[in-house]
Amino acid sequence: MKPSRLFSFAFAILLFCSLTPLAMAKTINWKMASSWPDGTILQWAADVFADTVGKLSGGRLVIKSYAAGVLMGALEVMDGVKTGSVDIAHSSPAYQMGKLKASPLFGYIPFGMEVIPYLTWFYQNDGQALYQELYAQYKLGYATACGILPSENLAWSNKPIRSMADFKGLKFRTSGFWGEILTDAGAAVVMLPAGEIYEALQRKVLDAGEFSIPSMDKDLAFHETARYLLVPGIHQPSTLLDITINEKSWQALPDDLKAIVKTAAQATTLNLLTRCINEDIKALSFFKDKGVQIEYLYPAIQKELLVKTNALLDKKAADDPFFAKVLTSQRKFMESYSTYNNLMTPNVK
Repeated sequence: MKPSRLFSFAFAILLFCSLTPLAMAKTINWKMASSWPDGTILQWAADVFADTVGKLSGGRLVIKSYAAGVLMGALEVMDGVKTGSVDIAHSSPAYQMGKLKASPLFGYIPFGMEVIPYLTWFYQNDGQALYQELYAQYKLGYATACGILPSENLAWSNKPIRSMADFKGLKFRTSGFWGEILTDAGAAVVMLPAGEIYEALQRKVLDAGEFSIPSMDKDLAFHETARYLLVPGIHQPSTLLDITINEKSWQALPDDLKAIVKTAAQATTLNLLTRCINEDIKALSFFKDKGVQIEYLYPAIQKELLVKTNALLDKKAADDPFFAKVLTSQRKFMESYSTYNNLMTPNVK
């Protein structure tokens, strides 16, 4: 072999041997179905997560993000993950409320934890381990938080709500445990999808209703149909979004890509939270400019509703051991957090 050819051959061997596993790795393609309509901030979060995974992995793991209704319906994504028709879903444990009794405790609970203590409990305390246990019967590969919303609006209404008596007979759109609590308070609870709330308020089919955070309610133009906005969102101080991953898809990932998925999920959680707060600040100012009367629910009423909430949670805990396990963990953590928060938070006004 001529020296020039020998050199070229040797150089090719050295180049091949110098290629890292990263450069030689085969691209893994995943399909992700979400529970969110296209164009919403929730679907934005799903898309951001998928994009972050692609960038952090150097293109080794590519997640194609699909909004609700493209591959399957919003409530069908978990079944899609279990059967393997999609590799991953972006949704919320709230959508599993009918099957998993403890799912509302994971960021969908009246008088539950606000976002900072909730995330501290989730990432640094029992939360993540209990989350895997929550979904254990589904035999998933992995599940974790992937987005969190701050406190919601409590109610849009055409009647002021300034006493417990004002709830009696009130035609109120809500869902979940809060619906049970308001029913106990005398309200006539109605469940309607988001797209029907505006017209129901406008036609006085509803006296009051809640849906989401200020910025999302602004997009739905509830300020055009209701005179009063009641805060704070005691019914939902935080709302968790999550990713759930098919078992085979998860097990097929090398450890470094698993770490990237976990990191991207945490980054998306912070990204969505801070964006929502920033947009909610602007939305509340917008409502004031439009003449909406924003009222803070009297603390005495909040205390009465808290009593009803704790009674309901205690009853559900008595009927389900895992519900009791999660509730006990959260209450124990909040005792410590409240002590910390009272000591470490300035109180100068």
